[in-house]
Amino acid sequence: MEHPRKDIDRGYAWVVCVACFAMQVLCGALNSSPGVITPAILDEVDGDLVKVSWVGSTLLGTYSMSGPLAGIIQGKIGNRWTGVLAGILMFVGLTAASFCRTVTGLILTFGVIAGLGSGLAANVCGVAPSNYFNKRLQVAYGICMSGGAVGMLAIGPLTVQLLEMYTLSGALLILGAIVFNVCLAGALIRPSSTPMQEGSMSIDLARPEGTEEICDAQGEPAMKMQSQYHVSTVENTIAKFEQHDENHCSPADLPRIVKDNSPGKGNETAESQLEHSSHVTTENSRSRILPQCVSLFCTNGFFLYLLSIIFWSLGDAVCMVHLPNFAEVKGSTPAQSASLFTVMGVPALCSGLLAGFASSDPVIGNIILHVGLLGMSGVSLLLLPVLSNTYSLQMIFSVLYGTYSQGPFTLVSPICIELIGRSQLAIGFGVCSFSFGLGYTVGPPIASLIYQSTGVYEYSFLFSGACFITSAILALCIPLAKKST
Repeated sequence: MEHPRKDIDRGYAWVVCVACFAMQVLCGALNSSPGVITPAILDEVDGDLVKVSWVGSTLLGTYSMSGPLAGIIQGKIGNRWTGVLAGILMFVGLTAASFCRTVTGLILTFGVIAGLGSGLAANVCGVAPSNYFNKRLQVAYGICMSGGAVGMLAIGPLTVQLLEMYTLSGALLILGAIVFNVCLAGALIRPSSTPMQEGSMSIDLARPEGTEEICDAQGEPAMKMQSQYHVSTVENTIAKFEQHDENHCSPADLPRIVKDNSPGKGNETAESQLEHSSHVTTENSRSRILPQCVSLFCTNGFFLYLLSIIFWSLGDAVCMVHLPNFAEVKGSTPAQSASLFTVMGVPALCSGLLAGFASSDPVIGNIILHVGLLGMSGVSLLLLPVLSNTYSLQMIFSVLYGTYSQGPFTLVSPICIELIGRSQLAIGFGVCSFSFGLGYTVGPPIASLIYQSTGVYEYSFLFSGACFITSAILALCIPLAKKST
């Protein structure tokens, strides 16, 4: 049985990339919608800003904090069915929310159920490209994550029109039908065609410089076989590969070579040996999930990156939930305030793509790029009190914030791979998502409390800018932690 590598960095890999992009478009639209519908909830459901802000913060928090759960579900049912389940949950949550007339009901349906579906879809987008891309991984992530900016671009005018024509209930119902297309995008993410993707085995083959490594479907240089039963087989396999002078050897040849070099196992096929080793390794890895999560915190300053994410999400959540309402307080119309997300989406799309291309250049470090983008996002938020008196100035702020705020999202998976390795990406991405959830959950209510206690809305955005600056400073310390470990 042969497993060709024709889908790595080419072919069906780009279909998966487009599917993840589409999922990100729909998730970005849903995650940006709280800022647009918050004024409608204040008018039609409850006028308490602190209570209503919990609707959006619950959606963003559940979306992010579901990362570890999403990783477990992905391990059980795979990327394809996780994406389908995500679309179903988003549809059910928004459909149920259309019948709710209390803030508590909206929190449970719009916030928790739809947020969980969005979190599952986001985790698929964060992990699936690593199964199909190696050399073009950063570019693929740049394309996928830029889908969130496209969703942000479309959600403003779309939601305003839906609210005007069908009120809050009808708008939520139609949005539920739109995001149901996540099921279709998830169905396109088929399992990779190489056996390396199915199990977490690895063979670390020494090779002379100038030749290509044997890579698994995730682009890892050949993985370690952890089953003691296959130690001698692996040694013979390594010796066999060292005798070859070819510049490239496909993993499709691995079962044949293992079979040729397997001592005394003539009655057992190479495929069954690989399957047995994969099963043993998978069972062992499941029993070590919690210790792995704990050990990740001390790896190459990964805990500093998690702290940076918490402060980053605190600041971003304030802007995503409160910006349209703040614009209306400053005198803009509902249509103008909602269009700020559209204005923000265009440069955000370019920023996500450019960050992906820049990250693929080894001369430009992912951490430095991350620090610079977060720092400039914080500066733009600190300038918002000056850029908020007219609609034109608010548009200038949206352009500035969109230009710098989207890029760091593209860098999450590449930075995780840099700090903890590709083999730990699923766990690491889940932990990062949980850290995002902490900030997204408490950020909007804190901003509401600041506004209610001081009566000055600008202080909430100054708090947001300070969170971004703090996040950049924490990320700047990561190289020091990497050296010390």
